[in-house]
Amino acid sequence: MNRKLNHALASLVFMYSATAWSQQADWRDKEATMATINGQDEYQLSGRTECSDEATSEATATIKPGERFIAREFTDSEKDWEVYLKSGISGTIPRNRIRLLPDEPLAKLNYESCKKEWRKLQSKPIKNTDVVAYSAKKYHGVPNYYKTLVQASEGDAKAFAQFNSLSHMDGEAGEGHEETIWVLLHVAGDDTFAKLLQSSKVRGGYAAVFSSESFLPISNPKPYIKLHFPKTYAILYGNAAQQTQADQKPIEEVKARAEAGDAESEVELGLRYTSSEGVAKDQVEAVKWYRKAAEQNYARGQYNLGVGYYKGEGVVKDQAEAVKWFRKAAEQNLARAQYNLGVCYYNGEGVAKDYVEAYKWLLLAARQGDEGDKKNMTELESKLRPQQIAEGQKRARDFKPR
Repeated sequence: MNRKLNHALASLVFMYSATAWSQQADWRDKEATMATINGQDEYQLSGRTECSDEATSEATATIKPGERFIAREFTDSEKDWEVYLKSGISGTIPRNRIRLLPDEPLAKLNYESCKKEWRKLQSKPIKNTDVVAYSAKKYHGVPNYYKTLVQASEGDAKAFAQFNSLSHMDGEAGEGHEETIWVLLHVAGDDTFAKLLQSSKVRGGYAAVFSSESFLPISNPKPYIKLHFPKTYAILYGNAAQQTQADQKPIEEVKARAEAGDAESEVELGLRYTSSEGVAKDQVEAVKWYRKAAEQNYARGQYNLGVGYYKGEGVVKDQAEAVKWFRKAAEQNLARAQYNLGVCYYNGEGVAKDYVEAYKWLLLAARQGDEGDKKNMTELESKLRPQQIAEGQKRARDFKPR
């Protein structure tokens, strides 16, 4: 699934759903814009700070005439607009007190309060009500989610890899983790985040996500990143990325080849629909083309179709069906399919929980995968008896790709 479409969007790690903001669907069509107070009187804002819990999130600010802030309309019928101050406080202001400044570039959002909150939480016991940190520890081998965030924000490459290894989390935990991607970019800052990306294998995935997803209150992150994170932007979309994009086949050619039944082109066309490369984003259409390739026994098509079922993107969520397609691709030795199949066995998603079978598939994936895969396999080893490890290793040795 990436700028070179073969990899980044083919990864479950970066095939994000829109569910994290499903309850706020209206905002996606509302462009944020710079604004200031309308009139000569100050405005007393009662709002909140980012990342704080409900008990400590309340904050107040005095907005002076001439002060700039980001404003965004909720829906056409709302009288109040949401505003984001440079101090990091956000809240709502009546529309008649806002004067829009559409020609001014968007200011940089402030998430400084988030790192303070992460530092505080890293020394506290993890509660099961903290679904992201709890899931990261219990199911994904990351003992301290907030310590990982702090370390990654300070440029620790291992912590960044650990953070990225969690991107396959599903449900509420996955949604919360997805939102943190945007926050981490701001907390780390341009220099640090660019260095992390430079030594990471996930650059293409981030490029695709920031091209196709929306993050409150920014509905189109790419120009915003170009303005405020130029080094990060250069790595994601700079000369090398531009060259890769230039090397891509024209969308008309991809469509023609796909319609002629070429499985590789069918997957590429599906990826174009997923990441809105040359066509409008359409996950239902993407799944249609993944299925055509999958039915030709093309592993990448089977894998992406499995992702669609796993995440419920473009098709009704069905974990058993996801396992079916992951297995078909895994049996053809596709590493990411093997990894995801192992995760499904580990969590009992779409298939009966089986740690030995999970270990087999994670081991096969780790042999050709990245450090995140190897770490998860090692974490699983700690939960198995020696006999189970031996059996999993035997199953992996006996594996013969189809």
